Amino acid sequence: MTLDREELRDGWTVTLAGGTGAPDGVAGRAIPASVPGQVHTDLEREGLLPDPTFHLNEQAAGWVGRADWAYRRTVDVDPRGHERVDLVCDGLDTVAELSLDGVVVGTTRNMHRRYRFDARVQSGASGPGSKDLEILFESPYREAGRVAAKAGSMPGPYDEPFPYVRKMAANFGWDWGLTAVTSGPWRPVAIERWSTARLREVRPLVDVEAGEGVLDTHITVERSGPSRFGENTADLDQDGEDDDLVLVVTVSGTTEDGGATRQRSRAQLTPKDDETVVTVRVPDARRWWPRGYGDQAQYDVVVELQTVDGEVLDRDTFRTGFRSTRIDTQADRVGRPFGIHVNGTLIDVRGVNWIPDDVIVSRVDRSRLESRLRAAASLGTNLVRVWGGGVYESRDFYEVCDELGLLVWQDFPFACSAYPEVEPIRSEVIAEARDNVARLARHPSLVVWNGNNENIWLHDADGWGSSLGDRGWGLDYYLDLLPTIVDAVDPSRFYTVASPWSGDESLPANDVDHETHHSWDPWNRLPDTAYRESVPRFVSEFGWQAPPAWRTLREGVADDVLRVDSPGVLHHQKAADGMAKLARGIEPRFGTVDPASFDRWHYLTQLQQARAVATGVEHWRTHWPRNTGVVMWQLNDLWPVSSWSAIDSAGRLKPLAHELRRLYDDVLLTIRPVSDVAADVTAAGARTGGPDRPDHAADGSETAELGTLADTLSFGVSPGAFGASPVEIAVRSSRSGQDSVVRVRRVTTAGAILAEVSLPVRSERAGVVVVALPESVGVVDDPTNELIVADMDWHRAVWTPGPDHSMRWAPAQYRTTFTPFDGGLDLIVEADSLVRDLLVQPDRVSPTGAVDRGFMTLLPGERVVFRITGVAETDVPALRSEPVLWSLDRVLAR
Repeated sequence: MTLDREELRDGWTVTLAGGTGAPDGVAGRAIPASVPGQVHTDLEREGLLPDPTFHLNEQAAGWVGRADWAYRRTVDVDPRGHERVDLVCDGLDTVAELSLDGVVVGTTRNMHRRYRFDARVQSGASGPGSKDLEILFESPYREAGRVAAKAGSMPGPYDEPFPYVRKMAANFGWDWGLTAVTSGPWRPVAIERWSTARLREVRPLVDVEAGEGVLDTHITVERSGPSRFGENTADLDQDGEDDDLVLVVTVSGTTEDGGATRQRSRAQLTPKDDETVVTVRVPDARRWWPRGYGDQAQYDVVVELQTVDGEVLDRDTFRTGFRSTRIDTQADRVGRPFGIHVNGTLIDVRGVNWIPDDVIVSRVDRSRLESRLRAAASLGTNLVRVWGGGVYESRDFYEVCDELGLLVWQDFPFACSAYPEVEPIRSEVIAEARDNVARLARHPSLVVWNGNNENIWLHDADGWGSSLGDRGWGLDYYLDLLPTIVDAVDPSRFYTVASPWSGDESLPANDVDHETHHSWDPWNRLPDTAYRESVPRFVSEFGWQAPPAWRTLREGVADDVLRVDSPGVLHHQKAADGMAKLARGIEPRFGTVDPASFDRWHYLTQLQQARAVATGVEHWRTHWPRNTGVVMWQLNDLWPVSSWSAIDSAGRLKPLAHELRRLYDDVLLTIRPVSDVAADVTAAGARTGGPDRPDHAADGSETAELGTLADTLSFGVSPGAFGASPVEIAVRSSRSGQDSVVRVRRVTTAGAILAEVSLPVRSERAGVVVVALPESVGVVDDPTNELIVADMDWHRAVWTPGPDHSMRWAPAQYRTTFTPFDGGLDLIVEADSLVRDLLVQPDRVSPTGAVDRGFMTLLPGERVVFRITGVAETDVPALRSEPVLWSLDRVLAR
């Protein structure tokens, strides 16, 4: 009989089972519960808890995480003709005891694992049938306290005990997050009935050999022999019955020439065998490519476990793609690179860091994941790093990345702290790592496993050793345990010890010349121009803060009037000294801002975020191949907060997101100062193009995708150098060659042309082309009244030599017209003078208002179309008014 799975989604209640601080009406009440779910959502729905993400409510919800909670429902454990009945839990958050009719069948202490328990309980009830299932969740704080008492104090930046429990660290607050410590069955709970045997584990590993796709499917089966009642049967060896079993793996898809293929392979398991490898070879397999490098070809895979008579006992179906991967960290004349190669091609990585999309992570469904990831892809992203303070994401997340061609860098969940190596934590880390490395092996998008986020770097930089003494703090996990598990379970993926990591314990972990680097001195203590002082080999974190969209913040706080220093706005800023850092970032370019001038502050923080990120990305990407990747912190948010995100928690795109679309384009046009750093990189070969093999474009797929960009003009917000030093043009092209012309103009702040030149931009292959500029356009005479504008094809870069607050901006002169379309309005702006950093914020007019562009700079006679959705023709007067439609000169004039 085929395995039967029955998900237990309905009929649940949750009850307070211990703890203090609960408001009236909670104790003794059986609250209807959603499963999958977490208790915060159930309490909110019943009006027993205010939304912790709103205003100051976080403070009133802290009691929830310190309470115990009992989830209950009746379950049918009748085997219905099967030999085995299992209670299967795909995710329990976090410390739980499970019982059926009062008989304990299992315990858990790890949010990040899957569990399976024998449900064949013999209790006071006679025979099989309905039984009362209870999952009793203990407060994570209590478990953390027990481990902390055994392990001792673990140093870290936050006064919360997340290192002592295997749970999503971001539940305990972060410098962009609130504290909302959750409990509950956060992933599905099911009853599974089966006989003879089931598929215990399916690990498909792919490669490409001489054009042939190779799928090695590592399969382990569990037989239905007697189990030891009450233990996690996923961790037990079973005594097998005397039956031969047959495994059949089928791969179906299309061949390189568009035809169909169906390849099948079989293996037989004797009663003494519970595991094997089934290999399927697919001739002329279409390759899976990262976004922008080719198609995301995938093949359907069916794994069936059968009896020798052909009866199907269990089945696993999924899609995968054939590709080869390699990470190059071999030493060169500079240090150690970190080059991600897919199918033999060095990838120009344009990435974003991903955090959980909600502090109540069970609320994040496939639709929401797909919305965020599609938005990331539309911005030019080709890699998503799943950060180590969150979770191993759902199957939906990785499937969407597979479909979109988004490479995945996956952190193990260790972030920004020392972690104890004592039991029971060590055993949990082993089980968790093995479970998830095996679970994610089927996804072609996954290319990197990372041991931890910043733990080794902070250990040295913050002097943790003096307080730790000889106690383990996680280093054994990162250097030995985790790489051993990855090598054993999925040797097809690369493992890196940490982010950042320099490849050798003898080197500082965050050395710019070796492997991966986090660039946080800019933002924390230096101006963003400091990004230009070095060229890290691969930047896996950097970023700049800004508040969320105006509407998102307005809906997230209860302040009568929004001010920079109003209570709700301040509470929704979690970074240490965050508001002062925002002010220090604004001041060099734009001057000081009165806290009462919220609209002005909001505009300038958005502009500064875009300018700062542009400073780093333009510099690093135009020093290819010394730098092979940039991963911006961060893509998304989990509540309405001032943070480094490009997309806020409501899904609204900040102006930074639109700027990323320019920065992450396959062709990036920049104006940059002529510098010693650039000359140094010349010796490394970046100025004339690196070894970026163009063979990925042989089928024309890349060219076809790039062609879709031709209908829009891309305007940059290139930062200024705050001086009249000479500049040059640098073009980073991921295309296989560049043959174009760049038009460079030196203009006044009113838009009058002072000098103009057109210069060729040519290269044989993808890489970087540096174009020297004649003094007439490469050096300004008056840094308070001149700027430089460069245009190439549909790309624009703007260079402001002086700080904006010292520029003598002429009043922007432009005309606006509106044309309705189904779903919104096109706003056409026609410039009669220079218009610097024009921004449209339709969310200020309508909650559904959105726009397809960020800051735009126009020269006299130019026009641009802002496509605005979610608004009506009656909104036209408001859309024309300030601060909905605002330019930099008007903001600075206030």
